[in-house]
Amino acid sequence: MRAIRSDEVSYPGLHIPELTPAEETPKLGSIRDTGLAVETRLGRQQANAAKRQRRIGTSVVMAVAVLLLAGIGWRWASDRKAAASPIKMDNGVIGLLSSAAASPASASPAAVPFQPETPIFAEYGKLQLHLPVPIDRLTEIGFHQASYAYALRMKTKLTDAKLSVVAKTHTTGRVAAKQPSGPDAWMTGQVIRMWRNRPGRPDTAADVGALAGTTVLAPVSGTIIKIKSYKLYGKYPDYEVHIAPEGTKGLDLVMIHLTNLNCVVGETVLAGQTPIAKVRKLSDKFHDQLADYTKGGGDHVHIQVNDATYPTYKGLVGAVDPESASDAGVPIQGH
Repeated sequence: MRAIRSDEVSYPGLHIPELTPAEETPKLGSIRDTGLAVETRLGRQQANAAKRQRRIGTSVVMAVAVLLLAGIGWRWASDRKAAASPIKMDNGVIGLLSSAAASPASASPAAVPFQPETPIFAEYGKLQLHLPVPIDRLTEIGFHQASYAYALRMKTKLTDAKLSVVAKTHTTGRVAAKQPSGPDAWMTGQVIRMWRNRPGRPDTAADVGALAGTTVLAPVSGTIIKIKSYKLYGKYPDYEVHIAPEGTKGLDLVMIHLTNLNCVVGETVLAGQTPIAKVRKLSDKFHDQLADYTKGGGDHVHIQVNDATYPTYKGLVGAVDPESASDAGVPIQGH
């Protein structure tokens, strides 16, 4: 304790006598009085500290309560909004998002009402082919010859574009927002006819252009009966997906130039609705003919309808029987 001169400051109950030249240190008065002053100051400090602790504790409790009430209010408002406005999933199924959203491997697309999201662009007999990419992601559609005799010729209601004009503009001028929708809606606009040095018949293959990474949808309703990895031109990794169209016999719809597969063998798919993969980027590997007529570099998904009864057809070697297939299967991890 430091000495405090009584002529400078005075504390009740604390008496400090005046210093005299003969004395080296001051002498305090009554021990009882000194202790009273010290205890009074310490008591005030302790009381103030206790008040601060109580204020801090009260503030913490109030903050926790406010956060808890805010969380409850947000959850209530969010649930009401979700119930009023269901969210549209990537596979076209209407429903509410959950913490464990079903994947195509575990969902049952057959139980969902037929609601194609893309219009029809081609047909073979009574089999109608829906656009395998979202309409707003389509660059152009180009028909050409497939390489083998078992590929069947497809028909379309789209008119032929003048190649010399499209080669300059790199578009047929199709407006995505003006395209019709619905189960029986046909696309409108023009289509490109491409010719290649191969013996196949015209219109036996369709290149549906879209930027790499675009979601690829099943063009027909049916069952995925085979998924195969292979090397395109013997050097570029690629996948082919085989779909047995429902209501048909002896037809094998094949799609190639795919990556990031999101489907399984035995899965039931819906036309223009079920996502199965992404468009593979090949425009950095070689020049594709579709690039001459589009602004997207030429990346696309290739589609054929093959005659599975053709004597030399081996495309379904290792395929499952669509009659006995179920939605249970082993997911294929695309790369």
